[in-house]
Amino acid sequence: MPVNTASNTRRGIRPLLLVPLVLVAALIGYLIATSNHDDATSTSAAKVAGAAKVTRDSGDSVLRSHDGSGAVNLRSCPGLPTAGQTTGCDIIDRFSDGTVVTMECWIDSGAVPGRADTDRRWFLVTPGAGAPHPGRRGYVFSAEIPVEEQVRTSWCSNDLINELITEPQPVISPSKASPPAATPSAASPTPSSPAVITDSPTTETPTSSRPVAPATIRVTLDNRVTNGETQMREDTDHPAYLSTRPVRKCKAQQPACNVPGDLTSGDRLSALCQTTGERITNGQDYNNVDNSNPGLDESTLWYRLRAPDGRTGYLSVIWLVGSDRSGLGLPTC
Repeated sequence: MPVNTASNTRRGIRPLLLVPLVLVAALIGYLIATSNHDDATSTSAAKVAGAAKVTRDSGDSVLRSHDGSGAVNLRSCPGLPTAGQTTGCDIIDRFSDGTVVTMECWIDSGAVPGRADTDRRWFLVTPGAGAPHPGRRGYVFSAEIPVEEQVRTSWCSNDLINELITEPQPVISPSKASPPAATPSAASPTPSSPAVITDSPTTETPTSSRPVAPATIRVTLDNRVTNGETQMREDTDHPAYLSTRPVRKCKAQQPACNVPGDLTSGDRLSALCQTTGERITNGQDYNNVDNSNPGLDESTLWYRLRAPDGRTGYLSVIWLVGSDRSGLGLPTC
C-alpha cells in the first residue's frame, strides 16, 4: 500500500512550529510587562524624590507638628535633654500649627529618640507676628517644618549664630502674621517617616513660665587665662561657650555638646543653679611658669546659666570673674 509521506510530514511539522512561536510570544509579553513596571517604578520614584526636595531659596515657613499634636516646641539649643535628665536644651516657647517663622540656618545635633540615626537636623528660626513672642529666636526639629515649607539656608556656624543673637530683634510686620492654626494633613510630606519624639508638649513647661528665684543672680564672664607669672590675657583662641553637660572640650566631642554661640569677657548671664563637673583651670597644667600667678585658679564647680537670648547651658565658674565663683547660694541643678 502506498504511503503518503508528504501528508505525514506536514502533520508532524505543525506542532513543532507552535512551540517556538509560543515561547517568542511569551518573551515579548514579559518584556512589555517589565518595561511598563520599570516605567511606573521610575515615575513613582521621581514623584517621591520631587516631593522630598527643598526648592525654595527665600520666604517664610509654616510650622506643622510632625506628630499631629498641634504644638511645636522652640528650644534654646539644638537637641533634647539627655535621657533621665531635666536639664539641657530648654523649651523657651511653644507654637501652634500654622505659626510663621523665618529659617535662619541649620545644624545637626545628637540623635533624636524615635527617629533614624541620620535624622538629627535642627533649624534656627525667628518667629513672626502671631507667635507668642515674635522675634525670639530658637531651634525647632526639622520634622516640624514640612519639606515644601523649608528654605535653603546655610550651616549654623558660631560666627553666624553670634551675629544673629547679638543683633536687635527684627521688626515683625503685620504681613508676616501667622495664619489660623490648621489641622495637620496626613498627606503633608515630612523629611522622614513619622515617629514619636520624646518632645511632648505635656512633658515640659516653657522656661519663661517656670517659677524663678525672687531675685535674679547675674554673673559676669571672664574668659582670661594666665600669661606668665603675673599677667592675664583674653583667650581669643578659645572663646567661652555654654554646654549641655558640665564637661570639657564639648566642641571637640562627637556629637558636639556645646550650645552654639560664643561668649566673651564682660558678657552678663543669669545664674540658675550649680553642680559638680569636670575640673577646669585657667592656667597651664604642664608648665610651672604660672604657678605664682595671682589669677591662677581651678575648680570643679559649674553653673547652669541663661543668656539674654534664652539659650541655657553649663559653664565652669573659672570663666567668671573671681567674685562670682563661690556658688552664690545657688540651688543644686
